[in-house]
Amino acid sequence: MSDKLHTDLGTAEIYKRHSVMVEGGMVPRAKVMDQTLIDRYLVDGILTLQEHQAGEYILNQSAKAGMYVRPLRFEASTGGSRVEDPMASDSLMRFGRTMKLISDRYGPYCKYLVEEVVINGWDVSQDPKKLKALKEGLSWVAERRMAGGRNPVRHLRGK
Repeated sequence: MSDKLHTDLGTAEIYKRHSVMVEGGMVPRAKVMDQTLIDRYLVDGILTLQEHQAGEYILNQSAKAGMYVRPLRFEASTGGSRVEDPMASDSLMRFGRTMKLISDRYGPYCKYLVEEVVINGWDVSQDPKKLKALKEGLSWVAERRMAGGRNPVRHLRGK
């Protein structure tokens, strides 16, 4: 019998680079709390929970559009279904409409900034102007896309 633990609770390198939470239970496991830049911004208090959720919304849309590669999920199976071509679906259009919301409200540079920070991990934490633009863009997405920005009875207007 060895002295080695039977579960992998992370390595020293992971603990140096990331914030890690060890979940208890029958089989304890380590969960990296700051895998992406926006996760680290949330942990550090730079982004609010609402802004972070908007960033995750954008990440999800970009992953569906084929712009951002998702990590493998070993606990879930794809069931052998084929992966759709992002150019043949409307996922890229949905992502574009979300980013157009930011561009229409705050201009093309804010849209570019949100894309670069959320998708490509461009760190703007040391630049207050860029950070303000990022927060505004994410807040606008949260307000318009996630908080029921569309009126559910809009088709009944004027009747």
